[in-house]
Parts: sequence; C-alpha cells; structure tokens
Amino acid sequence: MFSFLRRKPKFTVRVKDYEQDKLVAGMSVTTSKNRLQKDVSSLQKRFQNKRDKLEHLSNPSGTIVVYRQPDDKGYFSYFVGDLVDSCQQDENFEVVTLPAGKYAHISVDFKVPSDLTLAVAKAKYFFFHKWLPDSGYQVIGDIESIELYDRRSNIGLPSMDLIFPVESIQK
Repeated sequence: MFSFLRRKPKFTVRVKDYEQDKLVAGMSVTTSKNRLQKDVSSLQKRFQNKRDKLEHLSNPSGTIVVYRQPDDKGYFSYFVGDLVDSCQQDENFEVVTLPAGKYAHISVDFKVPSDLTLAVAKAKYFFFHKWLPDSGYQVIGDIESIELYDRRSNIGLPSMDLIFPVESIQK
C-alpha cells in the first residue's frame, strides 16, 4: 500500500576518486543569469571555430563545462573545453585543472537536447537538497558544477555526467 511514497530516486550519486589531475583546454566567459544564454551561445561558437587547434586530446575524450560560483553581484564564470593530456596549448585556450580528489557523479539521461536543461536542473536540485545534506560530504572549492559530455552523449539514449568536487566532512 502507498508504494509511491517509497519511490526510488531518479538519480544515483557515485563518489569517484580522481587519482590524477584532469586537464581541460578551452575558453571561458564571465556572465550572469540574465545574459547566460546569449553569452554561452557566443562562447560555444568561438570554441567550435578554434577547437581544431587543441593539442594532445585525451583518449577517451570528452567535453567539459565548468560553472563557477557566482560573486556577490551574481556574475560567474562559464568555461567550455575538451579533456587534454598537456597544458601546452595554442594561445587561444586557457587550461583548467580539475585537481586529484573526490568527485560526486550523477548520470543524467535525456531523450532530446531540448530536455537537457530541465534534466540537469532536476539533478542539481536532487544533489544539493536531497543527497548532499545526509551524505557525509560537502562541496569544496569555487566550482558550482561540472558537466561531462562524452561518447555517451551521442548515442540513441543519450546521457551526460554532472560532477561536483567534494570532500568528506570531518566529525
């Protein structure tokens, strides 16, 4: 009776240990919620036009999007780039290092690209409001979230990973 009250959560969080730093070469823009769509569209076009100049691409490859925490005026950094194996890149690119450590991953499934924004928002809500408070972890650093698009994003049932840098809470 009332089995819907004990429904299994739609999302599962897996904490992974990155044993080595991960390097991402790409471009960023400082934006706000009001300008996000316009600024991101422009940044993605610039990145696509220069992407062929990236060197030492990782195998397996992946595209990373990094959202930084907003400042007190609501501005934040949005970064898009590809996983690489070397900091030595063309001057058009900046290199972001995701340091070795623990990262919480949520796989986000979507049927069509237009579903992705809502699916990511639901996954973030689940992470911050349902999973994190009782997890024994806390988010660290100035990264709000990381999105990983890899070969899974291009198949019949696409998915991507939503990632958060975390550490154990010391009690």
